[in-house]
Amino acid sequence: MTNVRPDRAEIERRAVEILERASAFDVPVDLEKVARSLEVNVHFDTLEDKVSGVLIVKGAERNALINAMHHSNRQRFSLAHEFGHLVLHDSEGDRLFIDTNMRVYQRVGGATDDAYNQPDSMTKPHEEREANQFASALLMPSELVLREAVNLDLSEETDVAYLARTFGVSDQAMSIRLQQLGLLQLTNLS
Repeated sequence: MTNVRPDRAEIERRAVEILERASAFDVPVDLEKVARSLEVNVHFDTLEDKVSGVLIVKGAERNALINAMHHSNRQRFSLAHEFGHLVLHDSEGDRLFIDTNMRVYQRVGGATDDAYNQPDSMTKPHEEREANQFASALLMPSELVLREAVNLDLSEETDVAYLARTFGVSDQAMSIRLQQLGLLQLTNLS
């Protein structure tokens, strides 16, 4: 990959490409299939609460370590986020990505780089933002969200919650994704 930072459309395209290659373009996304396709060994272990996930790339070896103490929805997002680092940022050889206090839900609006800066961060703010965008696109592909939402009233919290459960994500992550896709107005978010 070149040093050109991907825009949202490119991130969305790459997420769909990964899903199709892994035969995981279904609801909910099967992250085990994605991990096998990307040749990532996934480990769940007890980590400090502030650590959501870790990606270690050393030569051809790829390991994602996910905090086993976090809610399953957060674990899914953390793993998809680590896949985002691998797919989007693995051009610099051996790398270590440690995601502490991951800002999982800061996807919409005018977040500045400061919102993604952490004192002990090993990644750049734009890398975190891009990995979050990738995770959202991977777990909630626009085509599948549109298909599942077609007969729902997205102004109803219960329908948004239903979609979230269907995709294996939090209500908040689904609300943000729906807003990104223009299916839900920000004023509808509670």
